[in-house]
Amino acid sequence: MTGTTEQSARVDSARRCPACGGSLGPAGAGLRCSGCNRSYDEPIAGIFDLRVSYPDPQLSRDEDARLAKELAELAPVRDLRGLLEQHWRLVGKQPDLAERFTAQELQARSKAEPVVDAVEAARGAPIGREDVVLEVGCGTAALAAALARRGATVVASDVSLRWLVLARSRLGQEGAGHVDLLACAAEALPFPDESFSVVAASDVVEHVEDAGRFVEECARVLRPGGMLFLATPNRYSLGLEPHVRLWGVGLLPRRLAEPYVRALRHTSYAHVRLLSARSLERLLRDHGLEPEIVNPAVPESTMALYSGFERSLVGIYNRVRRIPAARPVLCAVGPFFHVFGRKHR
Repeated sequence: MTGTTEQSARVDSARRCPACGGSLGPAGAGLRCSGCNRSYDEPIAGIFDLRVSYPDPQLSRDEDARLAKELAELAPVRDLRGLLEQHWRLVGKQPDLAERFTAQELQARSKAEPVVDAVEAARGAPIGREDVVLEVGCGTAALAAALARRGATVVASDVSLRWLVLARSRLGQEGAGHVDLLACAAEALPFPDESFSVVAASDVVEHVEDAGRFVEECARVLRPGGMLFLATPNRYSLGLEPHVRLWGVGLLPRRLAEPYVRALRHTSYAHVRLLSARSLERLLRDHGLEPEIVNPAVPESTMALYSGFERSLVGIYNRVRRIPAARPVLCAVGPFFHVFGRKHR
């Protein structure tokens, strides 16, 4: 056993109880903590469940497990598109949003490679075989796959078992190499201090129950000098809010955003709390990370998702972002951010 295989084995064996930090050992088909004696059930669809909370306001934990099993049974006969379409049907997503979100996931590979390039540029070193990387809130794990293709040892985690089943489908179809999949909460990562050289989380910080605790956990598991990467929409963007496709959601007081979304989209908005650039900077600094916030270009592969006035806005944004003097304005009202946080040595 050499190289990446050795690193992967070390990451597997270094899992810790997310409740107390104690070591985990086998207990039948599941795991048990040697510290607090907490038990974790046998894997579901081959994926260990180390969640100590499940903050989804729309589906219960049991419903998530049921959908994960149903998708896992379909996986041998359906490709990623088919599984995504079935997933959105099962959770009752409105057809127009389901179609858009499926298209976004199918284009995720083309978006992930430039993100890895950006992480490499921000940290001043390529991703390679010496890196152990954690993706938090991995979704279909397009970013984890891109990191694995660069040679890193990668763990991809999500609070949702059903998304991890979808991630396994993508990883298998892309032949991305070994990526370890694990269900856990972003605010209780089951790993020792200083385990990872990079922690990446796209479209996660706006969904967690406690953003401060989430960033604290990411900083804890980062090695000194390591890099946290976040991608997140801007609360004060002038464009459509990407989760519900409505204008002006982030400009409303938070107490009014929920009834506004519920009235027009007939769905909850309680699980989305977008942040501004200033809030993100303060959040990272409060937890020992030096922040850099970038307004990235909207990739050409994504432009097909936009039409009409929104497409015109995106085109203007891509042109204006090249002007240095415009950067403060874009940090205020641009559509989304790439956030890099370097842990102090």
